[in-house]
Amino acid sequence: MSTTEQPFARVLRVEQTESTNTALREAAAADPGGWPHLSVLVAEHQTAGRGRSGRSWVTPPGAALTASVLVRPRVPVERISWLTLLAGLAVVRGLRRVVPEADSVRLKWPNDLLVTDAGPELVGWGTSRKVGGILTELLPGDGETPGAVVGIGLNLSQEAADLPVPSATSLALAGLPVPSAEELLDTVGRALRSLVAVWEEHRGDALAAGLRDAVNADLLTLGRPVQVDRPGQEPLHGTAEALDEGGRLVVRDAAGAAHIVLAGDVHHVRTTGPTARS
Repeated sequence: MSTTEQPFARVLRVEQTESTNTALREAAAADPGGWPHLSVLVAEHQTAGRGRSGRSWVTPPGAALTASVLVRPRVPVERISWLTLLAGLAVVRGLRRVVPEADSVRLKWPNDLLVTDAGPELVGWGTSRKVGGILTELLPGDGETPGAVVGIGLNLSQEAADLPVPSATSLALAGLPVPSAEELLDTVGRALRSLVAVWEEHRGDALAAGLRDAVNADLLTLGRPVQVDRPGQEPLHGTAEALDEGGRLVVRDAAGAAHIVLAGDVHHVRTTGPTARS
């Protein structure tokens, strides 16, 4: 992509909204033609943002990047599951472009952004803290090419009192330089456009495109003992070994059996020292 090419097809900035995902999804449903591939809605203040499993993501005005991108990738619908991981990688790459010191910001499967060594040992997290996340929601449709709204939330300048839980952090609290939300959105958009283009060139085959290797390089989860809390099932304990062709997590238990994790909360488990998960 040319450095002069705009990262987004359309940008709508609003002062306040309950949820950028909800606002963009409703706008795209009302006027599909007005919201082409890689359109973005960004809010100065999100009052009722959502994470996975209905968790809330609320931020003070101007303290975070809160945006949602409409993505209509030319890939088979069965390969759309990679989109969350690619969006997370775009945030990591975009952040490092404006904050070279942000090597400590990494991915946790399936949709979290963590800062490593961000504080003292915390039961349940170790020294990692959550600085952001991705929420992908598929749009209704009956065509072969899927559409999705990808919500991006990244904490920028919050103080400890602004955050809902001790396991959360912001770039400022982690001692990292804080870029403007506008500058960060631009670099994230450029990274996302580039990643999606490569993905499309290979018809959504992340392995052939080299995208699985790219995600693996910044994925903290692989090689670690994990506990996976799965809906309606007993927790799964084992070692996170790999991502399969669909971006699903392969976990091998103590008996040597491999489990394919489609969804669930994955905790990084420490094997030494205080009991800790992240």
